[in-house]
Amino acid sequence: MLGECYPKESDRVDLFYAILHCHGWIESTDRWVAIRLEPLQQPSRRRAQEQLCRKLTGLGAKIPGGKSLRIEAGNTPL
Repeated sequence: MLGECYPKESDRVDLFYAILHCHGWIESTDRWVAIRLEPLQQPSRRRAQEQLCRKLTGLGAKIPGGKSLRIEAGNTPL
């Protein structure tokens, strides 16, 4: 998925680990479990992070109990 939004193939694994290690916030409502990751600093990496989050959310994953999973990047808690 990162290959479509981040052209530097040699840096993709590094980028993936950077995204996985981001701090963030979780909020649960009656319909959603939302995860907001702190955005990466470098603009090209941040764009790739945001696109990956949109793609993962677009998969329509549901957790046990039927809530949809939403993943995004942003500077503030939910």
